[in-house]
Amino acid sequence: MPVAIFDMDGVLYRGSIVMPYAKETLARLRKAGWQVFFATNNSTATRAEYVTRLTSLGLGGDIDHVITSAYATAHYLERLEPRPKDVLVIGADGLRAEIREVGIAVRDAASLPGLEPPAGAAEDGVDPGAMRRYLVSLPLPGTADTVVVGLDLHLTYAKVAEAQRAILAGARFICSNRDRAYPVEGRLLPGAGTIVAAIEVATGQKALCIGKPEPFLFEEAIRRAGGKKELVVVVGDSTDYDMVAAHRVGATGVLILTGLDEEAALHGAKGEAAPDRVVRSLEELFGLPEFART
Repeated sequence: MPVAIFDMDGVLYRGSIVMPYAKETLARLRKAGWQVFFATNNSTATRAEYVTRLTSLGLGGDIDHVITSAYATAHYLERLEPRPKDVLVIGADGLRAEIREVGIAVRDAASLPGLEPPAGAAEDGVDPGAMRRYLVSLPLPGTADTVVVGLDLHLTYAKVAEAQRAILAGARFICSNRDRAYPVEGRLLPGAGTIVAAIEVATGQKALCIGKPEPFLFEEAIRRAGGKKELVVVVGDSTDYDMVAAHRVGATGVLILTGLDEEAALHGAKGEAAPDRVVRSLEELFGLPEFART
């Protein structure tokens, strides 16, 4: 049974907008006997929340066919020796929930020091030294033994400072993904990679990445499909992430020009990043030889 692995953001939908022919594509593949998986670097939601989203958008799917960087990160932590006992997450509650699900303690978002600065420190341009004095005056908890970084839409200077403090004290430094951007309705927003890069600069240390372009997400999908398959096709919108990860698991990489990469960017895609196929819409998939009989 052939396997199709789809990125979600920018491929099947942008925010709450379903991409053209997405529903028909998935229905046609399932009817033809393909195993359809969803794999995303977005760590803000749990797999269960993604199933709810996919269902509400009319795309179907179940929890066994959804692989997220949050889920993969949690299971990576679970296998570490020694196992983490105190994790600081710079990210969303979905990432915290997936890590807690494997039995690892995660600090509550509200417990991070510096989240409620006084008005004088919080107001930009009023007193440039106020925030520094506030952060220096805070009573600080013990440092976490592991820092995990994902997409955080509520990032603050205090969060970066606390991650820096823990990593400089010896905490492991792991990121769910390094995406430079993620597509939403009508535009791109900065991705988790922006936050990871800031903390790497602040600490002089490199984070271990779990999400694409590393192969963990796609390896898990193939494992769930029953092991090595003759035909595995990855459909994604990024040469640097989706195509590289596809080639690292021996899959055919199909780049769709609806998300991160435009056609002009293909000229710079070399080696693992170069797609095997390029389409401009999901409907064009069925003109490719891999889908010719579907």
